Amino acid sequence: MNDGNPLNMMPAYKRNLLKDPPHLLKNFHYEDVLGFLELGREEKFQKGETVVNENDRVSSAYLIAEGKVGVWRDGIQLAVLEEGSFIGETFLFSKQNRMAKVISENQSVLLSFERYDVLSFFRKKPEKLFNIFTKNIIEIQQKKINNMNSQLLNLKRRLLSGDNW
Repeated sequence: MNDGNPLNMMPAYKRNLLKDPPHLLKNFHYEDVLGFLELGREEKFQKGETVVNENDRVSSAYLIAEGKVGVWRDGIQLAVLEEGSFIGETFLFSKQNRMAKVISENQSVLLSFERYDVLSFFRKKPEKLFNIFTKNIIEIQQKKINNMNSQLLNLKRRLLSGDNW
């Protein structure tokens, strides 16, 4: 039912992201979350479809709007990312190649954000907003490092204890 309310005319995933913004947009005002989401280009993926390949040049990031994706390197699944997670969130600061392959785990909708568009968005906003964005990226990276350290510690414990896998 269309009652003329602009929120009712946008996809359900965008309404959900506005209601519960992803960590990368934490502490943004509603209007800024909406403006940022509007930058994203919707891309749909089927189960098993590649989102990004390892060694691709980084010029964009992806927000998982619906579904799940797996992060793979050398045939080993490193992580499963769900709705609200970003892929390649350091794209504004790094022009290195992608470090892993990302494959859709089911039917997924991702929003693709290009470096130039995001930088233009922040140039038009108060500097404080970019500082918040940068702080959020650091928090996300710290969480990933903590997770990797926990995984490494568990592997070392298993190796040292002589557990048969």
